[in-house]
Amino acid sequence: MKKILLTITISIAIGTVFAFVIFKNINNDVQLVLNEDNIVTFFQVGVFKNNENAQNFMQNYNSSIIIKDKEYYRVIIAILMNDEAIAKEKAFFDSLGIEYYLKKESISDKEFINKLQEYEHLLISASDETYNTVNKNILKLYESRQK
Repeated sequence: MKKILLTITISIAIGTVFAFVIFKNINNDVQLVLNEDNIVTFFQVGVFKNNENAQNFMQNYNSSIIIKDKEYYRVIIAILMNDEAIAKEKAFFDSLGIEYYLKKESISDKEFINKLQEYEHLLISASDETYNTVNKNILKLYESRQK
């Protein structure tokens, strides 16, 4: 009788451990899939440890913001998520000779995502002359949502 109870107890313990490991992996996979819809691309032109240096560098661009990321200050000139809008923006910045780094990040702010998608539709159909205006609006919106 004792052997049977011991066997059952050990089986339950092993089953619990396996269930926990499997559930944890499935949960991580689900989180990754859910977050893919909220991936935005930041067009970053500089990273600084000093805010004053970032502020000075930011003056070189028509529309830009500074994002505090832990101990760094990142100068961002565009934020997009639509592949077509990103390609168009790349071509625009490349034609101006602006060097940038594409930084992808997940954002959970659904309201910002919805507004960004509206602006991206404008950007896709816009001419080069209106890019700065649309970019400024996107950057101002992002900045206002971060405060």
